[in-house]
Amino acid sequence: MDSKDTMNAYADKVKDISATGNKNYKLRSIHIDVENIYEDIKNNKSSVIYKNIFWLLFGVSFVVFAVHTVQNGFGWGLVFLILLIAYFFYYTYIIKSSIRANIKTKNPSKIEPEKAEFLKERIKYISGGIRVTAKRAELVRNFYIIFFPLMTFTLIDILKGPFTAKAYFVIFIVSVLIGGVFWYYYFKNDLNDIESDIDLLQELNEKIAKI
Repeated sequence: MDSKDTMNAYADKVKDISATGNKNYKLRSIHIDVENIYEDIKNNKSSVIYKNIFWLLFGVSFVVFAVHTVQNGFGWGLVFLILLIAYFFYYTYIIKSSIRANIKTKNPSKIEPEKAEFLKERIKYISGGIRVTAKRAELVRNFYIIFFPLMTFTLIDILKGPFTAKAYFVIFIVSVLIGGVFWYYYFKNDLNDIESDIDLLQELNEKIAKI
């Protein structure tokens, strides 16, 4: 091999090393972004938070509807209680279905920031968990929109009732408007943030494919 071939071979080797180093840097940067999203979800949007919120209203509503049923016998308090229990089974079924649909991959036991295949599996794992959290947040939001006004309406009747038919109608409408609208906007930002995290992870996955 003459000196020219030697120089060309050396130049090619330098290019390969440079390209590898650039690829590793990009993958390491993506790895940091992925872990930042994971930490944010774990600390601020954990499924545990929505579980606790759900059980809080479920417990209070169950007691209120049960007390109203004991005091008044068969009536709308009992109807609300049946609806509450039905929603609980619906909530449980949907969450379990969502977990089965989205948690299909195991968390990689070893995360290597310079290995694309590990990052892809990590993104898939985190995305599945986020989708479950998004579904749980959506179900809890709908639960609050429906049952917080019903619980409020029933509690007012226990403490201050009975009322005239017109008064019941007004109290019910006010409870629905205030309770329903408030909880819709209360959960709106959380759901938007969770969806944006899913979109961001998808973008990171697409970046990996281009490296």
